[in-house]
Amino acid sequence: MKWQKFFIGLLGLIPLAFLCSYALGMSLYELKTQLYAQNSLVWFGAGCVSWLLLFFILPRPMWLYVFGHELTHALGIWLFGGSVFRMKVSSRGGYVRTDKSNVWIALAPYFFPIYSGLAIWLWWLLSFWVPLDGWNVILYAVLGLTWSFHFTFTILMLVTTEQSDVTQHGWLFSMSFIYLMNILLLTFFLILLLPQLTWEQWWIGFLQGWKEMRELGLSFYQFCFSGSRL
Repeated sequence: MKWQKFFIGLLGLIPLAFLCSYALGMSLYELKTQLYAQNSLVWFGAGCVSWLLLFFILPRPMWLYVFGHELTHALGIWLFGGSVFRMKVSSRGGYVRTDKSNVWIALAPYFFPIYSGLAIWLWWLLSFWVPLDGWNVILYAVLGLTWSFHFTFTILMLVTTEQSDVTQHGWLFSMSFIYLMNILLLTFFLILLLPQLTWEQWWIGFLQGWKEMRELGLSFYQFCFSGSRL
């Protein structure tokens, strides 16, 4: 039910999203003096900037986005053991007919960068036939471009159109879930790109954020319920 998901989003997903964001921010802050020299991050950033320029200057490839959106639905359906009976794609929108649906399937296109996933998969396949050790910068740039493609179109669709995938699960739950999963995927990409950034480091930041959030909550509770009364 939507009211149950509302409270899950409010009391569970939003605090968790804050902690994950805090953990990533603290981890990057501790590495700030080392980030400028990271070749992988430079190329990833170059890919992001390149897509942003294309997004705002050239006509937007809506068909390409819709195709990736519906393909992500289809992959989610197959992953959860469902069947895809029909998939329609056009520049004006699309849909997938299936016998399976859940939160992960419905919201997957808003947090999983399908073209980044395809780039990693194709690079992995190509590595069996071609030595790619000296060409990793190309993968970093492609990941930056495709992740930026995912990010810009996700924001555009959520802001400009009413998405049935979002409304069927409730706006607060869906948006907090989408943000949480995006920050976790971004963390994964950055850990992939930066050797100095590790999940252990991220977890230390997560625990520190939990401690500070707990102390803030206790202070707020004491202020509201333990103060002197007239």
